[in-house]
Amino acid sequence: MVITSSVGRIIVHRISKGSDLIKEIRGIAEKLNITGGAILLIGALENAVFGFYEKGEYKKIEVKGPLEIISCVGNVSEFEGNKVIHAHIAVANSEGKVYGGHLMEGCIVDPTAELIIIEGENLLLRRFIDEKTKLKLLLT
Repeated sequence: MVITSSVGRIIVHRISKGSDLIKEIRGIAEKLNITGGAILLIGALENAVFGFYEKGEYKKIEVKGPLEIISCVGNVSEFEGNKVIHAHIAVANSEGKVYGGHLMEGCIVDPTAELIIIEGENLLLRRFIDEKTKLKLLLT
């Protein structure tokens, strides 16, 4: 099954220094009651925490900054009434070395980040636990 929707609101938000990236995105989604949409983000971080999925779990990877966010894309959905932010992030250090993975808590903004959420009009994206992978997959 394929889900379709028209574009609803386009939300633009500047994230301040010291904020945890994923917590801030989730907070905006909760405040504005976004139930389905796409995330685009650029900016910079003091440090980054991301995951690499392997054998049923995420291996946590930490990189100290300063770091430039090369790209951060993902989506907003819901699982059991809670907002889920599923995003992947790529960051580069001052030598241009790039790291990336699944966005996790611990990515601290410094000095700023620019978030755009493209909300689907009347779109409700839901997730379910896939028993085989233990991942919260989109219900389509």
